[in-house]
Amino acid sequence: MRTATLAYDAVALVARLTQTYGQERFSEQVLTNASGFGGTDGVFRFRSDGTNERGLAVLRVAPSGGQVASPAPKSFAPGT
Repeated sequence: MRTATLAYDAVALVARLTQTYGQERFSEQVLTNASGFGGTDGVFRFRSDGTNERGLAVLRVAPSGGQVASPAPKSFAPGT
């Protein structure tokens, strides 16, 4: 259901930016914040070149189903 979580993150981000930044909510400076934004599946950010970056969990396949091998990061490393 990755598509569903992407849609949820998009709507939640718009609501959060509207509440927090007012008229500047969709400015390039706000949208390309290096710290990014918290999403359903992990942190994400937009880059000035139009691409995006996501910090996602790493899962492993096990007989009982998917298991988290490394959880999604809560933030991006400083300077990245």
